[in-house]
Amino acid sequence: MQPSSVSPASFAQEFAAVALGDRRREQRLLRIVEQCRAAPDSSFPEIAPTTADLTALYRFIASSAVTPGAILEPHSQQTAVRCAEARKVLVVHDTTECEFAGESRRNLGPLRGDEQGFLAHVALAIAADGSRLPLGILGVHMWQRSELGRGRKSDGTRKSGGDYHKLPDKESARWFDLIDRTEGRLNGVEAIHVGDRETDKFHLLRDALDRNLRFVFRMAHDRRLLDENDDFLAPTSEALMSCDDVFEIEVPLSRRRTKSAPRTTESARDARIAKLAVRGFPNALVARPHYDRTSPPSLDVNLVYVHELDPPADVEPVSWVLMTTELVATPRQLRDVIEIYRARWIIEELFKALKTGCAFEKRQLESYETLTNALGIFLPIAWHLLLLRHHARATPQLPAEIVLSPTQLDVLRARIPNVLPARPTAADALRAVAYLGGHFIKRPPGWLVLGRGLEKLLLLEAGWRLAKGIDPDL
Repeated sequence: MQPSSVSPASFAQEFAAVALGDRRREQRLLRIVEQCRAAPDSSFPEIAPTTADLTALYRFIASSAVTPGAILEPHSQQTAVRCAEARKVLVVHDTTECEFAGESRRNLGPLRGDEQGFLAHVALAIAADGSRLPLGILGVHMWQRSELGRGRKSDGTRKSGGDYHKLPDKESARWFDLIDRTEGRLNGVEAIHVGDRETDKFHLLRDALDRNLRFVFRMAHDRRLLDENDDFLAPTSEALMSCDDVFEIEVPLSRRRTKSAPRTTESARDARIAKLAVRGFPNALVARPHYDRTSPPSLDVNLVYVHELDPPADVEPVSWVLMTTELVATPRQLRDVIEIYRARWIIEELFKALKTGCAFEKRQLESYETLTNALGIFLPIAWHLLLLRHHARATPQLPAEIVLSPTQLDVLRARIPNVLPARPTAADALRAVAYLGGHFIKRPPGWLVLGRGLEKLLLLEAGWRLAKGIDPDL
């Protein structure tokens, strides 16, 4: 069951319940959001229609009475409503680096080399019915690194390891903190948490199992496995080699740039179709790290091993070891786990929409505090772009009214009469928006041209409403 409230045409609802303690401040946020949504990749001076608007925008973002959590809260509430309507969701977690040029930015921290910025750890809700419909942002945790001392690794954690609950500044703590917060917001909705190799933290697994949470996490380390008597069995790699492949599938792999945030080593790759073999290892007992004396000797999880057959020369073959609470006894169950994990790429698309479609890393703001407030504004806008493209690609035959309002369709018919057919679909609507942004080729439009097309459409719509005497709130 898809939530009835998920429509790009109803974006105004996302900030309707904003509560900032001052009605004027709340009205200012709503105005800023509409200005940014109308031109997501434009600079703030280009977005603001007057000098007074620009001054008010900067004053709002710099206000100590405003926080990114308060800005994002109404959208997260709407997301929770959509999750409740969907009944079962995937909560995909990932971290992205937000990098900013210039030496005058206050309170930013080191990223890699001479780069500076901050990190944002995001929880994105996705429908679990196979549609992969992005439902919205359930939560975000942002932080900047301090200058690294001699006793710390390049990611800011202490070299001695240990329980992250005893190390409040350890970055891995954000994973369970955000999982815990999203579980509280979901309030009984059936949820499966999904994460990449950063989730391979013993204490994260322990706490998730203690809470009876469901998850599909990717293993990063070749962990030791124990037998039922807690005696050493084999490393995970050897144990999985003793199993037979259950089935083979072909899956499309998207193009990927080198990812560096915060501790990944994934290399860049081109898009391709990969032939994968799959095997399962139920009821694996994963041994605790040698330095930990506060946890049980092992944790009981199911393992799924996915490896690529006949990969192209000179490319890194696909090799995933997934740790999960989901059943893995049958081919159908194994396939379900793989599809859950593959939904993780949608959060990568969200980050592309944020950084390209919304040009977030080009924002000329002076401090960590103002940049994170801006992120609270642009994350829902990036989700809106993601949702628009999802509907046009995943459900292309749905009516165009799912993604655009009737007035916006009237504007497109008047502006580009030969592009939209008489009864346009969602795919037709996306092509028309991309056409406004300068996209004339057959392949799907990118985030930049989609954002530019939406900017022009909303500007034309404002003029249309003014000329026709239509209430701007309808």
